[in-house]
Amino acid sequence: MSTLTVEITNVKRSGGKLRLAVFRPTDKFGSGKPYLYKIVSIEKPEVQRVDFELAPGQYAVAVYHDVNSNDKLDKNLVGYPSEPFGFSNNYRPVVSAPKFKDCSFEVGTATKQISIRLLD
Repeated sequence: MSTLTVEITNVKRSGGKLRLAVFRPTDKFGSGKPYLYKIVSIEKPEVQRVDFELAPGQYAVAVYHDVNSNDKLDKNLVGYPSEPFGFSNNYRPVVSAPKFKDCSFEVGTATKQISIRLLD
């Protein structure tokens, strides 16, 4: 097993919860149940670090700041998130949600760190 450290930057508000989901190639990225997930309470607006123990392989991470703690990613009338969110590889969606391949990265036998900047 390896440790994946996910660093989340651009956290601008305190309160609410940061919700992180780790997906494998066989999971339905963004729409299905993730392989692993963690929920972290946000005490103050600062860089957050969250660790996952993973077997070597390909993964993708999606994260959002559930500012109002309603357990869902709020969206506007056209379906774009109205709460801060981000993806591994700092993928920025333009027209539609990303695919697994847009956000995937390799975890080997050593500790791996990635950084995700929240979009708002």
